[in-house]
Amino acid sequence: MRPDVETDFLVIGSGAGGSVVAYHLARAGERVVVLERGKWIRPDDMSENELDQITTMYKDGGSQTNTEADMFVLQGQVVGGSTVLSNAVCFRLPEDVRSRFANLGFELPLRELTKAFERCEDVLNVHLLEDEVYNPAAYRMMDGMRELGLKPGRFPKAMLNCIGCGYCNMGCRYGRKLDASMTWVPMAVDHGAEILPESEALKIETRGGAVACVVCRDHRDGSTFRVRAKRYVLAGGAINTPELLLKSGILPDRAGHRTSFNAGGIIFAEYDEPVDGFDGDQMCVHHITRAYAIEQVHNPPLSFAMTMPGWFERHHSDLGRYRNLTSAGVLVPTQPVGQVLLGLGHRVIKRLFDHADFKFDLPGDDLHVLRTGLKQLMRIYLASGAKRVITPAHNYTEVTDMKDVDVIDKVIRSQRDIVGFGSSHPQGGACMGDSDTRDVVTPDFNVHGFENLFITDASLFPHSIRVNPMLTIMAVADLAAQKIGSLTPPDKIEEGIAWEARQRLAGATS
Repeated sequence: MRPDVETDFLVIGSGAGGSVVAYHLARAGERVVVLERGKWIRPDDMSENELDQITTMYKDGGSQTNTEADMFVLQGQVVGGSTVLSNAVCFRLPEDVRSRFANLGFELPLRELTKAFERCEDVLNVHLLEDEVYNPAAYRMMDGMRELGLKPGRFPKAMLNCIGCGYCNMGCRYGRKLDASMTWVPMAVDHGAEILPESEALKIETRGGAVACVVCRDHRDGSTFRVRAKRYVLAGGAINTPELLLKSGILPDRAGHRTSFNAGGIIFAEYDEPVDGFDGDQMCVHHITRAYAIEQVHNPPLSFAMTMPGWFERHHSDLGRYRNLTSAGVLVPTQPVGQVLLGLGHRVIKRLFDHADFKFDLPGDDLHVLRTGLKQLMRIYLASGAKRVITPAHNYTEVTDMKDVDVIDKVIRSQRDIVGFGSSHPQGGACMGDSDTRDVVTPDFNVHGFENLFITDASLFPHSIRVNPMLTIMAVADLAAQKIGSLTPPDKIEEGIAWEARQRLAGATS
């Protein structure tokens, strides 16, 4: 049984937001405790067994869906959060999105934000993915883009000597991916932060406009304990942070509202000859517009099969062509029309289903954009020499000719028509802004009405930021730490700290 804990700062969540805040606060000499519902899984404990990794490291074993069960949302439940299961893609916040945020009262000054990005990129060793780990199918996709007059994009990634195993979404058993568990978390621990894995925040207890303590559960023995701190930071992500606010009765009329996603579906392409998309990094090529993003994403066999359309003999036959197949996804930045809520299961069988639900139905405008992106991806694959493309429609549909791509308009009329419609990038639900009645969080990162409660994760975003959000969450958390802890970070993280993390990783994998 874990005893009650007292500290200066309690950080709930160890992912992109929580790990950065924990590091900066610990570096400043504060006592920091980080609460994480998932286990602490090191590279040596990981494997390439997809079923084991998914059920162990993903929230709900990878089966988290909306209330209608026609959309999945993937989130990590492990020390390091979803960063451990990401493809280490590191895009900066698009300038047009930063401007729209400012119009809603979420001000991210360009100079300060740029410095924060630079600090984070230095720690993560962000650089363009090396050609040596491109999978062969990526070159076919690049050919198709060029044939259509498009410029293939290269992914900036947080890697150190990537070997291109293609299992990024299962963690990194080789320790080459510089996610939060390999950088910010050990750096925070080096400065005295304490990590409490397998520990869940159940409820925030408040008194007189301030947080008094957080009631927690130790999942190792089922016991409860309390953490009392001077300040509390929520960084559990865009589903979990609103859920905790709702369970605690904090701003129930606003918390959980205005949830958005980078959401979409996957198209598969088959070639006459093997293209071996599994032989290298999963994500090598992209084409990103202001309306949608096309990103190569070639999954290992189990995940590949779970998202591929078709039934029984057809599905079995298609998967038998795995070496000749490849895939890519189309993502749209959705409007903030989703909602995290405490549903019937939570209210009726709380002891068995103490879990938030979320609602989301893709608006018609966003569906039109998604179909536009899917058509473009089909053209890319056909221009690259694919003999057929398989649409993500439940009503199994193949296309072999450019003139037939408009069939998408007929077979995909709602998100319910899309096999594997979902997102790994939930955002919003505890939005920041300048409205005392609309927003959950003030421009100073504290929850309205609570002087010692702060939020530093993607739930702050008033709408989807269009690109993979990991780096932006970290940069925003860097800025938040300055206000939460009244500290001034260096222009650049000390070389000794950043290098120490990299050397520890290099030594573990040499």
